[in-house]
Amino acid sequence: MSEPIIRMLDLAAIAAPPSLDRDGVARGIQPVLVGDLASTAPPSSPLSFEFARIDDHGRVSGRSVLRELRWAAGTELDFVLRDSTVVVRERRGTAVCVTSRGLIQVPLAMRRWMSWGPGHRLLLVSSSRAAVLVLANASILDEFAQTNFGVLTEVTTR
Repeated sequence: MSEPIIRMLDLAAIAAPPSLDRDGVARGIQPVLVGDLASTAPPSSPLSFEFARIDDHGRVSGRSVLRELRWAAGTELDFVLRDSTVVVRERRGTAVCVTSRGLIQVPLAMRRWMSWGPGHRLLLVSSSRAAVLVLANASILDEFAQTNFGVLTEVTTR
């Protein structure tokens, strides 16, 4: 019989270290209570993340990142290609604006260059400090996960 793809976790290996008595002898593994995770404060990060799909007209909706950037309807935007991403910045005198429905139309030339068509999934990353929005292929996270999370590699390669 072959080894199962998903094995049981060894809880003893990941539990808190054993408590020691007065003589320095381990008394066994003591469980650690995490508490109510729902009531903990969210981590503070200068970045906001969201997924979006390109619609049939080349638009993406990223309401939470737009809210974070404080880009309202009518905000004029500038698009710049950088590496394998598109960087969007606020800039007066440009032709592309945030619509009243909170949509951003990615210029056709950029969509063609990036091979982004209708239904293509994008990762939207905004930085309110730098006042920029970065659009990237959602597949960039696949590479990140494979590199940084060994468990995923172990499960997906069998």
